[in-house]
Amino acid sequence: MRHRNIRSRAQVRADYDQSARDYDKVRFGSVGGQYVNQREVEFVASVIQGSTVLEIGTATGRFAECLIEKGAEYIGVDLSLKMLRATRERTEHSASVVQMDGCSLGFRGSFDYALCIRTFHFLPKPVEALQGMLTALKDSGECLVTFETDNFLRRFLLFFGIGVSEQYYYRISDVEEMFQKAGFRIARSGSIMRMPVTLYRRCPNHLLWILRRLERLWPWPMHDYVLGTRQSDRNPNHGFLTNSQVIL
Repeated sequence: MRHRNIRSRAQVRADYDQSARDYDKVRFGSVGGQYVNQREVEFVASVIQGSTVLEIGTATGRFAECLIEKGAEYIGVDLSLKMLRATRERTEHSASVVQMDGCSLGFRGSFDYALCIRTFHFLPKPVEALQGMLTALKDSGECLVTFETDNFLRRFLLFFGIGVSEQYYYRISDVEEMFQKAGFRIARSGSIMRMPVTLYRRCPNHLLWILRRLERLWPWPMHDYVLGTRQSDRNPNHGFLTNSQVIL
């Protein structure tokens, strides 16, 4: 496991409030960024089949939009009010959103799926967050988490200041161990993207095909996932556990 300093809750809220307006343009405005977005949205849509979904870290609602179109009842939580409002606007107010800390979730036995995409590696207390997701799930509900991978290439890139961020970097085995500590059974794990996302975002359009071909042979995955299942009905009650701000 490798990490840099993790931002405080207040700093995370301020950073994402500030970046909400240009979030999609900066990350997914290029052709390479659009490809990354498509890959991630298609992956999530292929995994999430439940009727009730909780997402931790909504950002601007790109997964909310996809899941609601599939007929899911969606609730998203985020620290940033501006991100939550962007999610509501993107889904034409079909998404229910709550301002809430991902490490202190306030739900019990309410969801078929808990989803944490490109957020888990920012959480300062990941096991506590997983325990909150476990509590939020119905019996046999599933939790999908994605994260930036710790490997030789990642350390090489960080050494040269490429893709540096204030976050944790994990191996799949690290996250699987956290899932098990939280009480999940591991359903499966694997890789979503093998090439560094920052290379896709910065790649000139006419060279994108080279990256896509290289990805088939690339030995070091850079964006992995773990899917866990809640094994037993230890929380038969359902609903909210704590008071939080619901954004209507």
